[in-house]
Amino acid sequence: MARWHRTIPFSSEREARRVERWEYRAADGRTRAFEVDVQAGKPLDVLALKGTDLTDVRKYADFLRGTASQLYGPSSGATRQPNCPICRSELEPKAVELHVFGVPYLRCTECGHVAVGLRPAPGALDRVFAESETHSSTYVDRAAVETRMKQIIEPKLEWCLEHARRRSGRAPKRIIDVGAGAGHFLAGAKRRGMMAEGFERSRASRAFAKEVFDLELRADDFIAAKLQPADLVTFWGLLEYLQEPRAFLAAARRAVAKDGLLVVEVPRADALGTRVQADAGAVVARHMDPTTHVNAFSDESLCTALVEEGFGPVAAWYFGMDAYEAFVQAALQESGAKLSSDAPRLIPALQQSLDLGRRCDDIVVAAVPL
Repeated sequence: MARWHRTIPFSSEREARRVERWEYRAADGRTRAFEVDVQAGKPLDVLALKGTDLTDVRKYADFLRGTASQLYGPSSGATRQPNCPICRSELEPKAVELHVFGVPYLRCTECGHVAVGLRPAPGALDRVFAESETHSSTYVDRAAVETRMKQIIEPKLEWCLEHARRRSGRAPKRIIDVGAGAGHFLAGAKRRGMMAEGFERSRASRAFAKEVFDLELRADDFIAAKLQPADLVTFWGLLEYLQEPRAFLAAARRAVAKDGLLVVEVPRADALGTRVQADAGAVVARHMDPTTHVNAFSDESLCTALVEEGFGPVAAWYFGMDAYEAFVQAALQESGAKLSSDAPRLIPALQQSLDLGRRCDDIVVAAVPL
């Protein structure tokens, strides 16, 4: 059984940035230790992106419920997920973390990973996402382009550049973004003069990237692609979509230059956002959505996957949208059409507290080749 331990000061929950020691002991007794630069919190005016009207949230949740029925319903051809996609341990059918749209998420008792307990029929999940314009609607919103670039992309790009410079002493020249969405991150990198290449399966997202950013995103298989090593490879919200996430990490190991950096962003299972969505009356339109997010990571499962595929963590960033999610669920379960008038005032402080205490629904990890 693999195990991770952290060494942190008592004051860590008051510090937005600190260095921690993360130690790994593999099942065969191998040990590794990593000094990890940890940051907590990311300013975000979530209501500027999402608004306060919840009509579209409810409509999107209804769409996801219908899609879940297609993927996992009695006539879908879905089968039981027998093993954890991270550590390969058997997934116990009784170890249910929560149900969403009647679909079980199971908790791995070895590495803490949370995965959908059913496997859609071969190719079904990929087809649904690749061809669904509704699934891509958040990322192809033209009205929100510059807000997304300023509030989401620029902070992430700055974080990557900081840790890339620490690694190699220079800014990255060539970037590969896998699961590039509508191309926002690559567009930000190109604005900084970097060579940018992206992979994206969604047809709607590729069309948006071409029209808005003049980016030609690749639709072929990243795992099979022959690539020149890149200074920076990024997986922004990718691994949660994959039945075999470690295969993409293995491919990244081949794609990252020796002095390069891999940056991975995934949803965290151990978050307030997960807990409020576990409520029987939850209206789920993001985060624990089994039509796209078949994985939700523990810190242990993410780092285990990285180390076992040849990467060592050097930096981590905790943040999320849990406070927003809690207000949304409270409003929707009261049949409200809008967020509470207290939401704009309370969300930032509540979220910062959750980020500092690692109860947030998102983590970014930067890792280097071992």
